[in-house]
Amino acid sequence: MKTLLLLLTVLFSFNATGQIIGKVTSTNGEAVPYANVVLFTVKDSVAITGTTTNENGEFKVNTDVDGEFFLRISSIGYQSYQSESFVYTNSPIQLSTVNIAEENHELKEVKISARREFIQTTPIGKVINVQSSLMAKGSNALQVLERLPGIISDRRNNQFSLNGQSGITILFNGRRVPMSMEELFNLLESTVADNIEKIELITSPTAQYDADGGAGIINIIFKKNDNEGTKLNLSATAGFGYREKASTAVSLSHGFKKANVNLAYSFGHSHDYSGYRGQGTSYYPFIGGFNSTIFGGLTDRTQQMHNLNVAAEYNPSPKTSIGGEISLVSSRMHNLVEIIGDRIMPDGSFLGSKGLSDGTTGRQNFISSGYFQHNFSSKSQLNLDLSYIDYANSSPTLVTYQYFDKDRNEIPPTNPIFNYGNRGQSQSRINVAVFKADYTRQVNPDVKIETGIKGSYTLNSNNSNIERKVSDLWEIDPRTQSNINGNEKILAAYSQLRFVFNSKSIFHAGLRYEYWQRDINIYKNGFTISKFFPSLLYTYTLNTHTNLNFSYGRRITRPAYNDLISNLFYNDATFIFSGNPLLKPTITDALKAEFNKNGFNIGLSFQYDLHPILRYQITANPQNDIGVSSPQNLDYQKSINLFINAPFQITSWWKFSISSTTAIRRYKISYSLNPAEKTYLFQNLNFTQRLSLPENFEIELSGWQNLPFFEGANRLKGFGVVNLSIAKKLKNDKGSFQLSLPDLFQTSSIYTHIGSMTPIAFNIRSESNYKDESAFYRVIKLTYSRSFGKNTKNINRTNGEEELERVKK
Repeated sequence: MKTLLLLLTVLFSFNATGQIIGKVTSTNGEAVPYANVVLFTVKDSVAITGTTTNENGEFKVNTDVDGEFFLRISSIGYQSYQSESFVYTNSPIQLSTVNIAEENHELKEVKISARREFIQTTPIGKVINVQSSLMAKGSNALQVLERLPGIISDRRNNQFSLNGQSGITILFNGRRVPMSMEELFNLLESTVADNIEKIELITSPTAQYDADGGAGIINIIFKKNDNEGTKLNLSATAGFGYREKASTAVSLSHGFKKANVNLAYSFGHSHDYSGYRGQGTSYYPFIGGFNSTIFGGLTDRTQQMHNLNVAAEYNPSPKTSIGGEISLVSSRMHNLVEIIGDRIMPDGSFLGSKGLSDGTTGRQNFISSGYFQHNFSSKSQLNLDLSYIDYANSSPTLVTYQYFDKDRNEIPPTNPIFNYGNRGQSQSRINVAVFKADYTRQVNPDVKIETGIKGSYTLNSNNSNIERKVSDLWEIDPRTQSNINGNEKILAAYSQLRFVFNSKSIFHAGLRYEYWQRDINIYKNGFTISKFFPSLLYTYTLNTHTNLNFSYGRRITRPAYNDLISNLFYNDATFIFSGNPLLKPTITDALKAEFNKNGFNIGLSFQYDLHPILRYQITANPQNDIGVSSPQNLDYQKSINLFINAPFQITSWWKFSISSTTAIRRYKISYSLNPAEKTYLFQNLNFTQRLSLPENFEIELSGWQNLPFFEGANRLKGFGVVNLSIAKKLKNDKGSFQLSLPDLFQTSSIYTHIGSMTPIAFNIRSESNYKDESAFYRVIKLTYSRSFGKNTKNINRTNGEEELERVKK
């Protein structure tokens, strides 16, 4: 008993004063007494608290609020000083001595505006301040994500990877978007980047986050106005590549004394082009044996998107906030795909084919949420969150074929499995309801407790069918009839403790429990998982700008609904695309160490993935009479990963940063003809450089490059892009122009060798090259943006007296 009391005494006896400490001197080293020191939030430049320096120029700012801040220091007779932004986590920090210069002229009006670094490192990942990048102007959310360090988007397979690892969860304002990756890609394409404030790349999530997402979490935070006053933002983009492109975004926000309202609308139109070509061989018994094929597809796509968002918050008291948000997204996409296929049949004869796929996809998404936040005191807080999502999709498609001999004369198909076309209809509906409650309590200056519960219920339905055209008649293909209904239940609870051992050491320990059950009507047995997911995070601060982080976490990547259902479709008589109802979820264990100093970041992680999921892997159906492209589980993947992010301030007007991900990976697959293992080196490089030039010009050059890597049974060659943007800010706040040239050197091309790692079904071996629009045509975009109005809570002062009054409150 005495031992237990002793341990508890030691645990709770560490003293953290919760102060930001510093000193102010003149340029000649003399102390500046009675200077005003005010603490502002970086997010909206609102003053939190403040103090004055003592006779020795020293100050101590007391606050129990965590976040990202900057200091403004002013004194009559001296020039005002504004610090770089820094992260405060309720533990004492010592700032470097501040030197302020004397000022002999009269003080003029000063407007507080802290420009954030594009990339900021936190203990759980990185914060990307999107509006600090010129490439955000005229872009959509998907294009912004593709330019971020460590993120790779595979538009062919509709999936993301983070630091070379698949299994990503996408959040909008902290709320999970329960859609398939294909639908998420389309939703991101319809979201204008001008509406995004920042993006959080969370690679070491704590227990308060959902356990879903083995590689981590991407949290997209949208803009809102928390201050008094009215503000209007306008943005319009015109561009051209293969064909025309245009987008516009308008947002209006008004802050009342106790409430704020935000309204945003965006419209996007894009007419683009992409395609692939390849060749390969296979052995198909159902057409007589060995054959070789030259294949390809060229897509002419037109897309229009509307996005409306309304958000409001009411503060009946300083301790309580009530808010809600509604988003409506509507899009229509028309795809015309020219399908090319020339085949040498097993008997040596030639069969050429040309097809045209004409499909239209309409999507309507409704996302709503409400929240309640109450601070019982400065040490305890309750958050309640309720959200509902309704998603609808309709995709009719017609595919027609013609067949030719080697002289390009039209002939009937020479094998009965080939038909003149197919037509299909697919309709999907997803409804999701989510409730979440979180409670936080600061037990004492050294211990903080976070706990919460979450429940979600999802209904899924899909009704699809395909008909085959044989001679001049349409007949139902029984393999493709699909009327599937499913539901999913998730119950979760977590608890997390934050210990401040001393002014330099902080430890987070969390445990999350999740129960997941998924039922699909066409399968007798449902799928259930009940697991605990621990997380540990230790941060050691060496000084104000230097810290070490050590973390461990367990995560899960659940198969998406579209990955499970057997919704067959095809544009080739020898090959179909399907879901895989036997998919297992991926369980990920990751151990990570990280060092951060003045923006420089280096980390090393060890990761083990059990049953990682790869999409569009080739197998055969049980009857072995057709090729199937479907999601498959690897047996495992082990990896050692090295991450580096290094910023360089080359001159006062030239800033450069580079990020690198290097990994050694070993994985095993068993869905191939024979089980196989592979070890390979993965390498990704990402860079951004920004030049501030005279006359309010600014240039940003950014890009990324992947070296060759493996993906299941396939090998991909290295690929990458470089993006260029030039901005001109007009005088007197008249707005700004941004000229963007994505993929400057037109290198957005992905070369894939299928079956390179090990033999797969029907001994298929092929090489293909996919090119995005920018690889075919030069894409140029010009954007004009302007803001009107002001927030009256932004600090504008003509002398130090008003600021001193704020300090004295």
